[in-house]
Amino acid sequence: MSNHESRVDAMYGRDKLAAYISVITVWAVYLFVFWRMADHIAASGLTWLMLGLGAMVLLLNTAAVMALIRHYREDKAAIYGTDIYYLDRIAAEKRAAR
Repeated sequence: MSNHESRVDAMYGRDKLAAYISVITVWAVYLFVFWRMADHIAASGLTWLMLGLGAMVLLLNTAAVMALIRHYREDKAAIYGTDIYYLDRIAAEKRAAR
């Protein structure tokens, strides 16, 4: 594996980890808020509506992040290749400025 490919894989891995962490965080926030608001929601008679809406938001958010990860995996050479090109140019300009 070349240095370029290993850099692409490393960048993809970091982005994938960040995406997973963001999905887990969204799930945790939704569950925590529902847990804390359950009494108020029940008092208004909207428990099933709020459960359904929350489930839809979580499902759609999770599906969107999974689609993003799949797209990044399929096209990671183009996506991260451009990033690496510009990161290398910035580093070269900084070295030249010293």
